[in-house]
Amino acid sequence: MKDLSIYTDVFCDSLQALDFAYRHGLSDSARIYTSSPAMLHSGNPKILHIEKRWSIDELSQFQSTIQKTSEDVFDATLNIDGVSRECALAVAQTTVKFHKVLYKSACLDEDDFFDKRLFIRVEGNEGNNENFMNPPWEELLCNNALFLTINCELQDDGWSSLTTKGVNYLKRFKISGFDTVIYRIGMRIMKYIPNFLFNKEVLVPNENELTIEIVSSLIKYGVKVKEIKPATSIENITENNNLQEICSVVLPIMQERIAQWVLPSAVNPTLSFFKKTIENDINHFDLLILQWSKVITRPNKIKRIVLMNSPSNRSGHALSYVCRINHIPFISANHGVTVEISRLHGEISVGFDSSVGNVALCANYKLAQVASRSHFDYAKKYVVGMSNRHIAVRCTKKVDIATIPIIYVSYNIYRGNIGQFISFKTDYSSSIWEKNIINKVFSKLPYKVCYKTYPEETRRYADTDPVLQDIHASENITLLSDKVDMRYLTDPYSVLVSTVATSTLGWLVMSGKPVVFINQKNKGALTDDAYTSISKGIFVFDGDENNFHKNLVDFLSKPLSEIERLWEDKKCARKQMIKDYFTEYNYDGDAGKRAAKIITREYLT
Repeated sequence: MKDLSIYTDVFCDSLQALDFAYRHGLSDSARIYTSSPAMLHSGNPKILHIEKRWSIDELSQFQSTIQKTSEDVFDATLNIDGVSRECALAVAQTTVKFHKVLYKSACLDEDDFFDKRLFIRVEGNEGNNENFMNPPWEELLCNNALFLTINCELQDDGWSSLTTKGVNYLKRFKISGFDTVIYRIGMRIMKYIPNFLFNKEVLVPNENELTIEIVSSLIKYGVKVKEIKPATSIENITENNNLQEICSVVLPIMQERIAQWVLPSAVNPTLSFFKKTIENDINHFDLLILQWSKVITRPNKIKRIVLMNSPSNRSGHALSYVCRINHIPFISANHGVTVEISRLHGEISVGFDSSVGNVALCANYKLAQVASRSHFDYAKKYVVGMSNRHIAVRCTKKVDIATIPIIYVSYNIYRGNIGQFISFKTDYSSSIWEKNIINKVFSKLPYKVCYKTYPEETRRYADTDPVLQDIHASENITLLSDKVDMRYLTDPYSVLVSTVATSTLGWLVMSGKPVVFINQKNKGALTDDAYTSISKGIFVFDGDENNFHKNLVDFLSKPLSEIERLWEDKKCARKQMIKDYFTEYNYDGDAGKRAAKIITREYLT
């Protein structure tokens, strides 16, 4: 290994990796630049926050202008002769996702491009996806002849994915119901039933709660169901005929965007990395078209549809294109509440379900309205309500107050190098906020509290979240770190506490139990309209007000009977809130049946 003692400036996002470098000659006096909360909370005075330039105001400006950039890129790409709408969407979405690189590039100093710099890269278990634990320093500093990368293989490397392990079968069945049984059996046995026995077919590339219930109902109507995946026999393709023209219109837009946020020396390497990313993504999009074309063919006697969860990605865009040219209806099914309640959905509007395909099935009219205002809106929308799984989480039994009465469902998932921009806070700032709510609220309560970590699928950082140290130090807080979805865990608790406007709030609200929501104006905040309605239906606290911690402690310290009485007082307002922002049809549980009737009537006749 090269002599590490010559490096005084080091990029590193892992304590394990830093220790590795110290053991191989790195000086204790070297300055360490990082985004990692674990490193920044370690107490080492030589560890510095590389994202220190990003104030809340600057991050707000950066994020709020992403939407306009994505719209400009989409329009410019779509105006090119021979470029499909789906390809333009894919290019716009690549542009949005590239902002995570632009964000990192904006953290660099001029000296980083010319002077000696060391990057300690980590290799290790990262879950189901590729390794996202490393910032893009190699790509951004590739022209610096004095830049060196060394690799560290992580030793403490436990990592797991979302699971139902530990959830008993009775509980799983209560939530999933007979629809899931019919769906699973139908998927298996229909492989062996001849096609000539059917005149209708639904093709399913992936699933969510609503697609399972829709397919279950379609099976009862005599519709054949078939799981599809892109063919893997095609590996290489020729370059897209429009690639150079796409680059010629998109690169100037992004060059201007990049120059607004990075230092002069960073502009060219950042733009070069973007160009390479666009080229790779377009070629991948074309490959996916060919792969899907091997699976999707123009129907003859059989009437066919495609039903997909979260289609706004390259695979979904490619599949939608193949369906369109083969005159096959492409239908997306909403998987949870977020768009209709989140203030920060604009910058990711290119990713709305309604941007892709013919039809978008929505849980409520508010979602349909928000989606209709998007620059990328395309699909016809039907409001069908929430899945029966959301309804099935409703708790009817009173909880024994002798158990742990309060659970905090944390959304402390860090951005790292992959996360979307739904926050004006750095990861370090988020960790400080989370530590404060543990130490200033939950540790002060007269009740036991369960802290439920977010079950992230993709690993952001190599080290353990420093927030957990505070949990272990609190006598009344129990840690629940198993990667089990919250839908299976509401029963044992009396009061459910959470923050950040995401689909998790939908599961909690539909449980029927008292819900406390902490609204942070700088992280996943509610829209003004949603705040007005939701604060009437559940307990909402302003996480940024001066007396926030004291106010929340005072409320959660009340007798549980008092909290339940106050919750009951909100019953009428909550019914309207659920109708407006969660499910149009309250607790009827017929979303799958309702959607299946629409599909059968409008697209399978």
